[in-house]
Amino acid sequence: MLADLDGLMAEAGVDAIVLVGNAFEVPDILWMTGFRSPDDVIVVHNRDEETIVACAFHTVERVKKEGFVKRTYDLTDLYRAFMAEGKRARNYPERVLGDVLSNVFSGKTIGVPEHIPASNLLAIQKLGYDVKPVPDLLVDARATKSSREVEMIKKAGAATMRALSQVIEMIKDADIDANGNLSHNGSPLTVGTIKNALDHALLDQWAESAEDAIVAVGTMGFDWHYLGNPEDVLKAGVPIIMDVFPRLKREMYVADVTRTVVKGSPDPKVKEMFDAVKAASDAVIDAMTDDAKIDDVNLACYNTLKRFGFDSSRLNPDAEEGMTHSLGHGIGLAIHEKPSMYSLNDHFKEGHVVAIEPGVYIRAFGGVRLENDFAITKSRPERLTPGLDDVMYL
Repeated sequence: MLADLDGLMAEAGVDAIVLVGNAFEVPDILWMTGFRSPDDVIVVHNRDEETIVACAFHTVERVKKEGFVKRTYDLTDLYRAFMAEGKRARNYPERVLGDVLSNVFSGKTIGVPEHIPASNLLAIQKLGYDVKPVPDLLVDARATKSSREVEMIKKAGAATMRALSQVIEMIKDADIDANGNLSHNGSPLTVGTIKNALDHALLDQWAESAEDAIVAVGTMGFDWHYLGNPEDVLKAGVPIIMDVFPRLKREMYVADVTRTVVKGSPDPKVKEMFDAVKAASDAVIDAMTDDAKIDDVNLACYNTLKRFGFDSSRLNPDAEEGMTHSLGHGIGLAIHEKPSMYSLNDHFKEGHVVAIEPGVYIRAFGGVRLENDFAITKSRPERLTPGLDDVMYL
């Protein structure tokens, strides 16, 4: 949370953080300012002081009206000087940053996040400031969500569940031909049809796909990141993985949801895969709470899968089938944030929001994956993506 930022800066030994860019390309800028705009700005946060946004022209007033930062530094006169010289301000970062920092920064050490442009980093160094890279500082601060952020992720999750519900109904209503292929309203039901329907359903709710959705049919789902060819035809009796990454168009928070469905009767082995994945998900929910060790939660999943006879790369690094990816990841303004499920000795904290996605992948059958989003609390985690069954035979 923003409330954690100053303490983390003190621990890192920096007097200020400097960001350059816009909210659409640098999520940290939206998080620190609340200003959603394609306009490039400079953000300076002196430790234990109010954040300052440096910008020019109409942007100065829009920052105050549209964001939650009220301190601005007006660069209009400098930008007009560049225009008079036939120059573009962004091509002279040393001159711009020199103006800003000489007026708003009084400390010694400036922390720069990983995404700051190299030209700006070099400019700050040439100006003589002590520069310290802090690649994880803002990532760590964003890891714990405020109640408002949790509500935004829940809103993104609700949009996803409604979109998935629509395409699941399409699959449920589909006809099965003699070759086991699915058709809908007289046309082959393809991956492209499903993805288009998902995109339209999300747009109707002021959301959009942050990344291309995964729609993997049958054995293609063995590769758990196979996106799906638009011409792939959906088939009966096999698992169909649908992994959707929605982003709210205005608030810009994301969710991450996966459902695996089967139209018709699945093979008994596929049913075993579903049973194992659902049991693993339940075990994780039981184990995941404030201060729980991350690897204990991992093992709740992998040991459950083992009891069902399925391998995992966590328990067996040479495993080629079973669960061969991470249990999940933090989410927020990005699809992948902290906490990391690979940080085995770290602990969950109240306010973490994670996408949990146990799965089983068998080459001859494909994959079964179940993914929901959860906010960590002092007791059982709060599920942010209710509304669809976890196991779906249509």
